[in-house]
Amino acid sequence: MKIYDITKCVSGNVLGIGVDENISKILEQNNLVLNCNLLNSYVSQKNKKQKDGRKLKKIRVKKIRKVFKKKKVDFIICNVEEIEKYLKTFIKDSVYINKDMLYIYNIKDNELKEELIKKYKRYSNSVEEIKDHNSIILKIDNKKSKTNIFKDYFYLIVDTLVQLFNLISDILLS
Repeated sequence: MKIYDITKCVSGNVLGIGVDENISKILEQNNLVLNCNLLNSYVSQKNKKQKDGRKLKKIRVKKIRKVFKKKKVDFIICNVEEIEKYLKTFIKDSVYINKDMLYIYNIKDNELKEELIKKYKRYSNSVEEIKDHNSIILKIDNKKSKTNIFKDYFYLIVDTLVQLFNLISDILLS
């Protein structure tokens, strides 16, 4: 599987959102990773404490911009199922905190893939699709991304209005 190969090659500060146990084990064994933060919506009973006895801190996906400062994270690896309901805020936050590459894996819906590509291209990012066995991995290069607070609010308003019009049209058609 290609996501495991990608995980073996990452280095620096890594943020994993919704990654499974195999990917977290690969990240632990990787010597090039300086700092690894894993954000999951679930924490299993045996993994509630880290190896040194400290409790794991649960950070919400909505609050990652407050926790991680501007351009502090080298690589972000995230499962699309974990961030799908937070897409409005996650896209602008991931561009803000990431300084190298963002990998979104486990994409099975073609509509969702096109929406992600369109929204990341707004920030002058290059997006590449990698075919996996039964899903798609998006490789997003955030090295030359351009962020602007006015641009963020404009796109937030536009996306909200589009979502509202889609909801109204769905109600009227049904």
